[in-house]
Amino acid sequence: ACFMFRSFNRLTAMALPKLTYLDIKGFGEAIRLALYIGKIDFEDHRVSHAEIQELAKEGKLPYGQVPVLQLDGVTYAQSGAILRWAGRQSGLYPEDHKLQLQCDAIEEALTDIKKLLPSVWYGSILGRNPATKEPLVPISDAKKEEVLQALNEIALPYRFGQLERALENSGGPYFCGETMTTCDLSFYVMGLGFLTDCYAYGVRTTILDECPRLKALVERVGDHPKVKEWNAAHP
Repeated sequence: ACFMFRSFNRLTAMALPKLTYLDIKGFGEAIRLALYIGKIDFEDHRVSHAEIQELAKEGKLPYGQVPVLQLDGVTYAQSGAILRWAGRQSGLYPEDHKLQLQCDAIEEALTDIKKLLPSVWYGSILGRNPATKEPLVPISDAKKEEVLQALNEIALPYRFGQLERALENSGGPYFCGETMTTCDLSFYVMGLGFLTDCYAYGVRTTILDECPRLKALVERVGDHPKVKEWNAAHP
């Protein structure tokens, strides 16, 4: 599926950026939100797993995965890089160098959390085979239950506790202080996913109960007018 978003902005004279990702939130939603909030024209190109495999076979995915961004005939990859680009275009990535460090540190902390989840997402230790997309070193159902117990009781509470302290130390209400940035969007997508049991099945929806600031941040970002508009159009 493709969705076109047009508004007058500094990219109108350029070819329309094309963001390709699955028809899920996952690693692409924060990018979509950043572009939409910043009123950046873009083509929201949503593809199936089968289409991704075809694109990879055709050599159109630099690292064999999505999201990718096509900009002026060049294909760029890696969700973090694309999100920073979108943030700069939309004014959601900090200009202050110290705040950039702060924002990037939060993104890296979120990446640390994602690295804990391949066993839940793919049922394997090493995620998916980069060539065939099949599970790489699969685990048994019993081992997966053991992983979920460790995630729910140890790993995720510890990691979210770190983020809760980071948010408190920033002075809030956002990770970089008074202004919403791309890392808040990234956490919003992840946090909302955990709270609604659609980010990593089996992780308790109460996982953020000991982190009131993080839960409030999910609500605050979700109440942003442009985020509400986007969510209403993409339930």
